[in-house]
Amino acid sequence: MNHPLSPRHPPPRWLLLLSGVVIAAGLALGWSRGALGVMDGVGYAVCHQITVRTYVFGDRVMPLCARCTGQYLGAMAGFFMALAWNRGRASGLPSRGMTLTLVLFLAVWGLDGVNSFIFLLTQQPFLYTPHNLLRLIAGMLQGVAVSMLFLPFFNQVFWRQPDPRPALRGWRDMAAMLLLAALLTLAVNSRWPALFYPLAALSSLGAFLLLSLAGALITVMALRAENAAETWGDFLRFLLPGMAFAVLLILAIDGLRAWGELAGLP
Repeated sequence: MNHPLSPRHPPPRWLLLLSGVVIAAGLALGWSRGALGVMDGVGYAVCHQITVRTYVFGDRVMPLCARCTGQYLGAMAGFFMALAWNRGRASGLPSRGMTLTLVLFLAVWGLDGVNSFIFLLTQQPFLYTPHNLLRLIAGMLQGVAVSMLFLPFFNQVFWRQPDPRPALRGWRDMAAMLLLAALLTLAVNSRWPALFYPLAALSSLGAFLLLSLAGALITVMALRAENAAETWGDFLRFLLPGMAFAVLLILAIDGLRAWGELAGLP
């Protein structure tokens, strides 16, 4: 049976237009404080932004804490490598050994987070004394794992003909991705002021992209368009409402958080 080269249930034009308006309005609100205002707005919604747990480049503070910076840079590294390998539609899980390794990365992130939280409450080391470099590394490993585990799920739901093979097809691929993650870790830990804006923008974009992809999946399911997309144009048509979803979510969380701070809530 031949399928048309467009989704069976594409987003209606009014939804695309409304999405564009929402995105433009959100960008305008953030841009009133400059490019860094946009990044800080994203970070304010997904991160505690405690300065002592955040990398400082000269007189500029990253929009995300060390762990969140690692998470979203790691996710961007994973997505970038998948696209560079021409595996953007990969829908298979890696081998059992690599999948277990990715799960281990998640466990390292979780353990480091628990250790850091206990230190915050008690001011006493639990397993070890927390450090921003350790937070950054744990976050980077988590981001790599999330990207490689989320990508197959997204592609299985989204594409009509996803690539059944995994994005990670061997340990050499894993090593290449971890090398990129290591370079990003060194770049952040260098605190070189010239790298501030690229790293801040990339980490904020990583957070926004993950929220947008989640919004795109919600749009797909709401329109009952699972396994309908054929082209990257179809992807962009669903991504636009997903981006609007991300903007609305960020604005809502930012507003609630600001209200809570004004009301003196913890």
